[in-house]
Amino acid sequence: MKYGFDREDFKISYSRINAYLFCPYKYKLIYIDNQYVPLNADITFGQIIHKTLEKYHSRGGKNMPQLSECYDESWENKGFASPQQNFEYYRRGTAMLENYFKSFSVSNVKILYTEKSFDANIGKYRFIGIIDRIDEYPDGTKEIMDYKTHIKIWDSQRVDKDLQLTLYAYACKNIFGFTPDKISVYFLSDNIKIYTKRSNKEIEDGVNLALETAGKITGDDFEPDTSKCANCDFKLKCKNSSYTENV
Repeated sequence: MKYGFDREDFKISYSRINAYLFCPYKYKLIYIDNQYVPLNADITFGQIIHKTLEKYHSRGGKNMPQLSECYDESWENKGFASPQQNFEYYRRGTAMLENYFKSFSVSNVKILYTEKSFDANIGKYRFIGIIDRIDEYPDGTKEIMDYKTHIKIWDSQRVDKDLQLTLYAYACKNIFGFTPDKISVYFLSDNIKIYTKRSNKEIEDGVNLALETAGKITGDDFEPDTSKCANCDFKLKCKNSSYTENV
């Protein structure tokens, strides 16, 4: 059976490329077999915070009560293991947003876009994605930003190598018509931003990796990488899984 490029809806994105690079068979499970990644508290919480900030900024929010209102509107009681976990995440989100507001309220940036989607091409493939935020400073410089809601903060080396930021820099240059002067990852749990840059060579290398990965997908190369089974969302139900639970 042929998958990949014969599918009319075939497209690439950072998430799809990342899934394939983790394990080609995981890509197949998600994007061809339409199996969903099991919902958990971290996934739900991340979606809630992204929705909250999108609503707040799209409405031109000016104060903390408005941000809290957007938070309550966006909250969903799903994916949590217990009411206690639900409460703990809600409280964590409240503190996160309070710190976010304190920082944002004294900044001098103009938010150009939140959750800015794009649909263009990388080579012969459709390339889609969503950039969390694009800001403009008074001097005209522009910044693209990616929100992270998990607790662990990446080191600068990981941020510098992040493929998602590389592809988003490509999107800005080739779709939106500007080269970002600043690229950042905003770790909301600690209210910390880590900045990075991308050279033309780094962007070119990222695009080539995306094209190479898309070529493997369209060539139906879904050989499983069983060395990563212990860290896979499908480890308990994948037929190729090498994972065994410790009893």
